[in-house]
Amino acid sequence: MHTLKEADSSSLSLAKDNYIYSIVPSSQAEFAAISSDDSLRIFDVNKLSHASLVANNAHDGVTSLRTYDASKQLVMTGGRDGKVKLWDLRGGKNSAVVAVETPNQAPVLSTASCSETNHIVAGTELLSHQAIVAFWDVRSPNQTHLQYVESHNDDVTELQYHPTRHNILLSGSTDGLVNIYDTTVTDEDEALVQVINHGSVHHAGFLNERTIYALSHDEVFSIHPATDPDDQTQEPDPIQFGDLRQPLQCEYIAQLCLGSQGPYIAAGNKIDTRIDLIPLVPIPSWGFDEQNLWRLPGGHGEEIVRSVYVDEQNQSVLTCGEDGFVRAWRPDGEQDEPDMMETTPRLKEKRTKDKARFKPY
Repeated sequence: MHTLKEADSSSLSLAKDNYIYSIVPSSQAEFAAISSDDSLRIFDVNKLSHASLVANNAHDGVTSLRTYDASKQLVMTGGRDGKVKLWDLRGGKNSAVVAVETPNQAPVLSTASCSETNHIVAGTELLSHQAIVAFWDVRSPNQTHLQYVESHNDDVTELQYHPTRHNILLSGSTDGLVNIYDTTVTDEDEALVQVINHGSVHHAGFLNERTIYALSHDEVFSIHPATDPDDQTQEPDPIQFGDLRQPLQCEYIAQLCLGSQGPYIAAGNKIDTRIDLIPLVPIPSWGFDEQNLWRLPGGHGEEIVRSVYVDEQNQSVLTCGEDGFVRAWRPDGEQDEPDMMETTPRLKEKRTKDKARFKPY
């Protein structure tokens, strides 16, 4: 076990009793944050107290924050007002440069984007017996580019594009399904290339080009091979981990974090006031390397951690939560801790090998 020490913390000048929902990088030196007061703010990763307000009311009920293009300082938000907005954070701008609205103003619960194809996507709450996955082209945002309306029959809680194939999109829902689509296909039935039945989806996504994970709202975790329709060889069986709370000695799973060395599960414990980042390694089969976990002692006290980001650029981990603070964690130099980004170097070799032998979709 290794330890990270809290190096800085800030409320980002939020009023008392507000939550910070999510943080994402908006440039090399800055992060964006959304909060329970519906604000959008940016802060300096090296001095968290250097925060500024982008929008006091980004949405009527902000729900989602994603990086659109960090190199151009663009972030995307979604809200219960049925809107998705693209924000240009350069030069102190404080208005959205693109704003789209879902059909029937269905509340947005999840978003994703692909700057290479200029697409943004929203997943909606179930409204009038429909849960929609809606696509827009930001160059012509006045109408939806594509809609999938039958693949889910409950709230769409997760969206993510494939890491290299810009036409492949993953969606997850409280109906228990994780769906994979080929978005070049407009017919919804034909666009659906893989369906995973997991349980009410809290988070889901791609671990790498050929591997999918799913995490339910009751902390059940599984890993699945991404189906390749052109490859008739037998795919490996899914790995069912079950409820992670007992084996990982935690009370809840905040999220899965991806870094260049591979994924980490961010596990929270309110009673013991700690956060653990536990490497998820693929050798010989997918499993948790608990001996090399990184512990963030104190965490966010007895409050739940909402978002975790492994910031390799600045050699730190950023967290935010229901205590209304963003916290920065770094290795304790006095304890001569190893570099966090070098504790699992075997992952790089494995991931490269997978990429070479697999041609997804």
